[in-house]
Amino acid sequence: IDGNLTIKGVTKPVTLAVTSFHSMPHPMVKKDAIGANAVAKVKRSDFNMGKNVPYVGDEVTLTIAVEAVKE
Repeated sequence: IDGNLTIKGVTKPVTLAVTSFHSMPHPMVKKDAIGANAVAKVKRSDFNMGKNVPYVGDEVTLTIAVEAVKE
């Protein structure tokens, strides 16, 4: 998934890699539901957060989990 990420007023393009995606009835509410996980790697220095680089790692992994239930 391609998009833009804004942190501290700095916007950069980012690509989220979807690592899993499932669609099925939710086991508790019995409604259609989806769930997905995605990851992306960004550099802190790209968003003006590079303090102490290289002593503190510059690359950060964003992990996003999403669940949606149909109304």
